[in-house]
Amino acid sequence: MKAVECDNIFKQFKYKGEKIQALSGLNLHIDKGEMYGFLGPNGAGKSTTIKILMDFIRPDKGSVKIFGMDSKDVKSRNKIGFLPENPIFMDNLTGREILKFAGQSHGMSSAEIDKKSEELLKRVELTEAAGRPVRKYSKGMVQRIGFAAAIIHNPDLLVLDEPMSGLDPLGRVLFKNMLQELNEKGTTIFFSSHIIPDIEDICTKIGIIKKGKMYNEIDDTELKYYSTESFRIIYRDEGTLPDEFKDDVVKISEELSSVNVSKSRLDLVLSKMKEENFDIVDIQPQKKDLEDLFVEISEK
Repeated sequence: MKAVECDNIFKQFKYKGEKIQALSGLNLHIDKGEMYGFLGPNGAGKSTTIKILMDFIRPDKGSVKIFGMDSKDVKSRNKIGFLPENPIFMDNLTGREILKFAGQSHGMSSAEIDKKSEELLKRVELTEAAGRPVRKYSKGMVQRIGFAAAIIHNPDLLVLDEPMSGLDPLGRVLFKNMLQELNEKGTTIFFSSHIIPDIEDICTKIGIIKKGKMYNEIDDTELKYYSTESFRIIYRDEGTLPDEFKDDVVKISEELSSVNVSKSRLDLVLSKMKEENFDIVDIQPQKKDLEDLFVEISEK
């Protein structure tokens, strides 16, 4: 069974007398148990799609089903967890009270809520802040308590709109680890972002949306290939590179240098460095921006 089925979705808005076509025949299908990344630039239609899935707004045309049920049916959302890009809570509520409210909304017992709340507060590293009102939380802390509220009822489908917004590097790692754990336990995850590495790190299938249409669908391996523009090789200063690469060498420290090489020349440069017994410290892929990624995929 498909977790999500969006067929030929159209949605138009009016803004200052002008018509804006947000979605233009979008087709989106997500298999049960999939970790699906929804990638696209700002304004591509990602948030509109999510709002339609959650029945916050309704399409002008097309059909939407959640686990085979029409999205207009309230029951279709019984086992959905949702985290918007900028979650907003009543600012006098504490973190623990927000989790209690979320659990009650999903029909959990008080004992279940108490047990799961403490587990999640510890997991998202908010145990010490659980008794403080959320108005005293940082943006990253609000994001983390919102995530805990979205998963307290063990949803079958987790819908996330730019979930890494406002998180520091450690918070991003925490989120990614928790998403992978949930997915391994069977939760279907639909994850929207405009940041390529966030999608690339955890998703197995990626839908790329542009101007309200599904531009392409690729797997994680293809995304890593298409999104990589070149490679930065970091090495210790021993040996000599061919003259043709010397203009691309950057001195990092007394001992370390780096050179940028294209994908097509990576094997050649690595072979040369191996012949000269270079001590290679690291090889870092250099990523394209979204627009360049779209061009690369369309040309292929």
